[in-house]
Amino acid sequence: MSLVHVVGAGPAGSFAALSALKSGHEVFLSEEHEKIGQPVHCSGLVSASGLEQMDDVVPYKKIIRNPIFRANLHGANSTFSLSYAQPKAYVIERGKFDFLAAQKFIDAGGKVLSKHGVRRLEDLKSKNVIGADGPISTIARLFDFPRIRAYTSCWQGDFSHSCEDIGAVEVFFDPRLCPGFIGWIIPTGEETAEIGLGVAGAKGLHAARGQFLSKLGLKDKKPQSEFSALIPLHVRPQTGKIRGDYRVCLAGDAAGQVKASSGGGIFFGSSCGRLAGRLFEWPEEYEAAWRKKYGLDLALHGLLRQGLNSLPSFGVDLWLSSMKALRFERLLAESGEMDEYSKMLSARSLGAWARAWVGGRKR
Repeated sequence: MSLVHVVGAGPAGSFAALSALKSGHEVFLSEEHEKIGQPVHCSGLVSASGLEQMDDVVPYKKIIRNPIFRANLHGANSTFSLSYAQPKAYVIERGKFDFLAAQKFIDAGGKVLSKHGVRRLEDLKSKNVIGADGPISTIARLFDFPRIRAYTSCWQGDFSHSCEDIGAVEVFFDPRLCPGFIGWIIPTGEETAEIGLGVAGAKGLHAARGQFLSKLGLKDKKPQSEFSALIPLHVRPQTGKIRGDYRVCLAGDAAGQVKASSGGGIFFGSSCGRLAGRLFEWPEEYEAAWRKKYGLDLALHGLLRQGLNSLPSFGVDLWLSSMKALRFERLLAESGEMDEYSKMLSARSLGAWARAWVGGRKR
């Protein structure tokens, strides 16, 4: 049995801590904030398939705010819509997700030390370390991991806002509104919504926020609450290393295990956290394991982000119009994945889309 110090009690950290505990290890889980899950720095939209895979730790049905059946993808002058018979995603109470994940660890016999920030090597309780401490990771800095190449600066507010369809999320791709990333409206109830956007780099967020809210007719409306955050847009080149007597693994945002297409990181962070909890004694094996299982999917999200970033405003409209013409809504409605894109590349999925497209042309 080994002792491991997991730094950060977000989803990646709590899943890692629970995984290590169940593997028979002694675990020290620390969190710099007083309350786990607070403050919230993330939207609450999570894929239904991802939540199902995490349900053994977090019973997500207890924290659902709103099911999402549809997605409307907006360019400057084009819209591509997707509809599903069953909820494709859920808006959840994001802070409660973190709390329940940590509570599962506590119920299994683990202990969480709140208000314990790690700033120096002397703050660590073990030579085995899992850094799940966010995009600007102190653990990554202390152990000289290579930097994440790019981030997006994001802002989100909780608004009183009446949506025409509370089962639909609105996603905005016009680079004039949100250069280098996306904007979103996520209904959370009959008269409330999470509204936000991101921009590439560290500058221009304030101006983009004003322009985006003006387009939505919300420039003079104050949010009930709001936050700003950084989201990694690239996987960190290295996420596991041995340095002297230390064995160190990074998971979640600290590792850049985030969907570059949309910024979502709960599923991949939690899943890679599980692996880190089992393999922290062998950082190279951890690195190989998560890249083998999730590397392709994260790379596909990255390729989509790079492709979108290369398009001018009219190019985004052409992209959306092309997906309509090619009947991609059929493929995405039947086989679409918000997280694991590689599943859409199966022969069965592509065959179903091809048959739908050929059938559509004949009519």
